[in-house]
This record gives sequence, C-alpha cells and structure tokens, in this order.
Amino acid sequence: MLEDLNKAAKKVGLHVAAAKKDGKYSIRKAKNAKLIAKNVDADEAAKIIKKYK
Repeated sequence: MLEDLNKAAKKVGLHVAAAKKDGKYSIRKAKNAKLIAKNVDADEAAKIIKKYK
C-alpha cells in the first residue's frame, strides 16, 4: 500500500512515509519536507494526494 501511495504522491510532488502507528501514514512535500498530514489512514492519504493534483 505504501508503494502505491508513494507512486501517486511522487507525481504531484509529495512523499508518503509510514507513521509510528500501524496502518497510518504521514505526508510531506518532496521539495521542502514540510508536513502536510500526519497519522492519516490510506483512504485519507489518497484523498489528500488527489487534492494536490
């Protein structure tokens, strides 16, 4: 799941990383590493990536 999210995120200039909690992710901007979202599940992460397109 993480690899799929990262492929989509990379296209829009974001990076997805696994959070400390299982099944949660954090999203950062690839350019300057500013935090976009923290502790979101896969569905929320996909929505955020889609919003940034």
